[in-house]
Amino acid sequence: MQFIPAYFPSIEYIRAFIKAQDREFTLNCNYQKQTYRNRCSLYGANGKLNLVIPVQHNKSTTHQKDHQVKIMWQENWQKLHWKSIESSYRSSPFFEFYEDELKDSFFKQPEKLSDYTIHLLQTVFSLLDIEPSFTFKENYTPLSPLEERLINAKIPPIDNFPIYHQVFDSKHGFISNLSILDLLFNEGPQSLDYLAE
Repeated sequence: MQFIPAYFPSIEYIRAFIKAQDREFTLNCNYQKQTYRNRCSLYGANGKLNLVIPVQHNKSTTHQKDHQVKIMWQENWQKLHWKSIESSYRSSPFFEFYEDELKDSFFKQPEKLSDYTIHLLQTVFSLLDIEPSFTFKENYTPLSPLEERLINAKIPPIDNFPIYHQVFDSKHGFISNLSILDLLFNEGPQSLDYLAE
């Protein structure tokens, strides 16, 4: 199954990744805005909160490929994103348990977006205590409907996820299929059981 690297991807993405027999990161798709390549969704005090990594847009007429997209480091977005992660999950049961390892990875500054998101994904798998194998796909092939849904922020996910406790659910109710961080900080070691359902 093909996966486009994503920024702290959704629970559905991680579930599909874990369950896939063969996993290939494809980096030769045309980069598209409004996808999970550079955005993730958390549960903040006011409900769903989207964090977006600023990237350098190509001003030429040719499309950038995913492996060419560079992060804009002129803005201090990492500090702002980390403050949002802290304010969303500081009071969750497992934030302190995972905080140090996640923070060490989070504040790396590679040039390319795909390098950064793959690095963060590997950290998430380490926190989940799994080591899924994957390869890099050389040639582009069109994404399947499922592969497209996992990366495209405009396509709604299949909403069949079991409810678990979330920090602000007494205010706004359960919000399904957020970033894997939401599950990890709220469910901790039980996250793998949830992903296996």
